[in-house]
Amino acid sequence: MDDAVGKIYSGFSDKNRQRFNEAISLMVKKAANDANFDEYSRLLDNTSDEAARNGLTPEILAELLASDD
Repeated sequence: MDDAVGKIYSGFSDKNRQRFNEAISLMVKKAANDANFDEYSRLLDNTSDEAARNGLTPEILAELLASDD
């Protein structure tokens, strides 16, 4: 934390410090979730691309999903 932010933070009341900490926590969680979603989305795209390269078509996938085996 740089000096200016530290001075502002130290001037907060306990209630405002708690609100500030909660806001920072929410922003960090959102950033982590966004990063995970982007990574998950890339993984799905890569898997889909590889399946298509290996000959899996939407029709074949539908047949596989419909089968009881």
